[in-house]
Amino acid sequence: MKNSLKILGIIAVVAVIGFSMAACDDGTPKDAVDGTTWNASMEGMNYVLTFNSPNVTRSMTYEGETHTQTGTYSISGNNVTLTFVYEGDDSWSTTGILSGNTLSFENDDGPIFTRQ
Repeated sequence: MKNSLKILGIIAVVAVIGFSMAACDDGTPKDAVDGTTWNASMEGMNYVLTFNSPNVTRSMTYEGETHTQTGTYSISGNNVTLTFVYEGDDSWSTTGILSGNTLSFENDDGPIFTRQ
């Protein structure tokens, strides 16, 4: 009987430690795009999207001149919504569809981005 109680106690301790470790944050990204960079090119313009939850940076380079915008993003399933704010309260949003290593935007005839 004593041995059974010892074994049960050991199992309980191991289970508590195992569940505690499973609940810890292991530092992996929180969604499918967090911590990633995506590139695209179209008509001489190079685009880079960099995601660091909840922020996104969009860089556009044309003829050696680079323009950068910052904003936020949200993700739901395979839909990624980017929102950029300009001076004042002017902003615009676009929603893209994530499919494997590609990201394309449905409201835009723009380029298809590829995960780097």
